[in-house]
Amino acid sequence: MPNTITAHLEDGRVKTVFVDTIEDVSAPTVTELTTNPLDLSYWLTADGFKATHSQDMIDDDREGAAAVGQIPGQEKYTDTSLQVIDNINIKNGETAEDNAAVERLTQGTKGYIVRRRGLPTDDPFAAGQVVSVYPVTIGIKTPVAHAANQRQMSTISFAADPSSQDETAVVAAGK
Repeated sequence: MPNTITAHLEDGRVKTVFVDTIEDVSAPTVTELTTNPLDLSYWLTADGFKATHSQDMIDDDREGAAAVGQIPGQEKYTDTSLQVIDNINIKNGETAEDNAAVERLTQGTKGYIVRRRGLPTDDPFAAGQVVSVYPVTIGIKTPVAHAANQRQMSTISFAADPSSQDETAVVAAGK
């Protein structure tokens, strides 16, 4: 009898926040993740977080070997962007609509994007949870081409530092 592997949908089970400071990217603290975070979870489209993590392979050719092997080289993050709701110029009566994501994630801003998968989006961060931590510098905002019956969106590019932790960081208790 084959093993049965349980699978879960990710819908409603991803939490993404932007925070200004994290001392140790491999062990962000609950306090760091909950002090003035920009919760991006409801600003991002379902496929709105993009970051390709890859590694160059380096040819390992040796004088005495008839074949050329390869060894792992530099890691890199490319194609990094966020697709977010952009309420620019939208008013509800006399009051402008909330546009916190676009207002805080401006070109040149440095900080950390933290993502957690597998728990309900609205559950708070807790010690022991596995997360991804990306030290980032925010790039340009580009409006998404308009199509009928779609939300007003923009794409915000970002550069991720090679020290980023892809589901290898563990949330720590403490300050």
